[in-house]
Amino acid sequence: MSIQQQKDIALRDREIAEQKIALAEKEAKIAKQELEIAILAKEKALAEMAFLRAQIKPHFMYNTLNMIFERVRKASREAGDIVIAFAEMMRYATSTKSQDDEVDLQGEIDFVKQYIDLHLQRYHYRVYIDFEEEGDFSYHRIVPMILITIVENGIKHGIFDDPEIAFTINASLIDEFFVFTAKNKKNPYPNFINDTGQTGVGIENIKKRLLTTYPAEAHSLEIIDGDEDYTVIFTINYNLLRK
Repeated sequence: MSIQQQKDIALRDREIAEQKIALAEKEAKIAKQELEIAILAKEKALAEMAFLRAQIKPHFMYNTLNMIFERVRKASREAGDIVIAFAEMMRYATSTKSQDDEVDLQGEIDFVKQYIDLHLQRYHYRVYIDFEEEGDFSYHRIVPMILITIVENGIKHGIFDDPEIAFTINASLIDEFFVFTAKNKKNPYPNFINDTGQTGVGIENIKKRLLTTYPAEAHSLEIIDGDEDYTVIFTINYNLLRK
């Protein structure tokens, strides 16, 4: 066998080896993709199972609250009304539509009003929360649980046990411009607040949620942290959202 024939055989063997390596790499890539698909399918199945479980738990909770309502309303109509109000709030908070990017603005406004009323009943109307609204909220959408987070923040960190320092909340929608304002007197003894953390942590979190949904020019979240008062002003320009 000549030297050239030996070179030709060696070259052919190298090409065959390279083809086998390329084929093995391709098969490995396919196997990796199939594994990733299998993992995603498993994660999807687990997520669907978790979703079903989440639906079962609220259903059980509603039935339990209805049972409690039947038991307590005979002794106290007021207590029964509180149970029903709470049940309706939990039904809304855990409903599947709250998992959407946006929900009905009117529903969020109603949820805030229910929350305020429940809080007033809790303290036998010895606290002062003033809520005013103006405009028709029926035909607009909003990121869920934004408004209630603003209100919860004010209730948690504010003081409003005197009509002169009431927690004031205003919602208005005029000419497609929505404004939600919450102003509370700061609690001079914040260390006595349960679950005390940095004031406004919830507010900082909703800033991030808003930025992922609305263009920066179509919304704003202004925080005025004064010496005695804390004010949050949230706005949405629906005219800009439609462009």
